[in-house]
Amino acid sequence: MIQVAADTDGGLLAVSIPLPGSMHDRKAFTECGWEDLLAETPTIADPAYHGTHATTPRKKPKNGELSTRDKESNNTISSIRSAVERCIAHLKNWKILATGYRGRLAELPNIIRIITSL
Repeated sequence: MIQVAADTDGGLLAVSIPLPGSMHDRKAFTECGWEDLLAETPTIADPAYHGTHATTPRKKPKNGELSTRDKESNNTISSIRSAVERCIAHLKNWKILATGYRGRLAELPNIIRIITSL
């Protein structure tokens, strides 16, 4: 698993070090050092990052509905995140990142660095 940072235009800003695929996104954000690094930077993320400083969509309350304001906020967050999702999709055009890497783990950081440099 890797963490991907992109700007609101879908430009790739950074790719984290590879982490075990079984790790939750929230923990991976902390483990790769980005939580501390981006603490003072406005950050938008998907719902898996609840509990971080990142702005995430509101979850529907149990046995309830989101307010109109929360729905509008979630739509705004989703529209901004769509550029990031396009950036991630572009990275996955590289088959080695889309299908899962099965080579030596020690080589994976270099492979990711090469792909993101292209």
